[in-house]
Amino acid sequence: METLIVFVLYLFSQLGLDLHNRQYYQVPDHRFFALPKSQELISLQHPDTLFLDAAIFHASNEMRRQYGLPAFEYDPGLYLASAGHATSMVYRTFFNHTNPFSPYERTAQRRVELFTKRFKRIGENIGKYQTLVSGEYMVARWEKVENQFEFFNESDNEPCIPYTYAAYARFVVAQWMASPPHRKNLLDSTYTYLGCAARLSPEPFKHKKAPYASLVQNFGGER
Repeated sequence: METLIVFVLYLFSQLGLDLHNRQYYQVPDHRFFALPKSQELISLQHPDTLFLDAAIFHASNEMRRQYGLPAFEYDPGLYLASAGHATSMVYRTFFNHTNPFSPYERTAQRRVELFTKRFKRIGENIGKYQTLVSGEYMVARWEKVENQFEFFNESDNEPCIPYTYAAYARFVVAQWMASPPHRKNLLDSTYTYLGCAARLSPEPFKHKKAPYASLVQNFGGER
């Protein structure tokens, strides 16, 4: 299974990454977040994954700018490594920097080197955060007509709606910034390249647990 994932990601790198790069990564973060799509609610069943990945990249650069640091540059190899690990975590239902199912993708170093060997230093952040905006407590109710769960805030009984692309990207970067090891990677000036990926939980409203995304950032430094 992991070999197939790597092969598919390789094909994607050959067929789609150049367009991906031109559309989303060759603009500064303020221009990216000015795009109307960044304010759309994420469709949890059918997300625009490429746009969400790019939003997390640009939210990371927003944060760097706040601390007077140069923006990360996009690297397709780091992106593919992060996309592969996020996909493995969400479909294999594990959460770890180590992939226990594939020796070829065991560590971040191995995952990145499947696609590029340009970096002397490699770092990784991972996360697993819910994709619905909610208060402190959330209630799940089974909706018989739709045959799925609905989620409500316990405090006011209002339905929980998904984040927008921009809001979710900024939310997950804020979560990483609140954790010292993740914050250190984000603000490390020797990391100059970045790839980010988010993969949403399948069948998000068929389970009582709130829908979430598995997220990965891979950092690269050439010195």
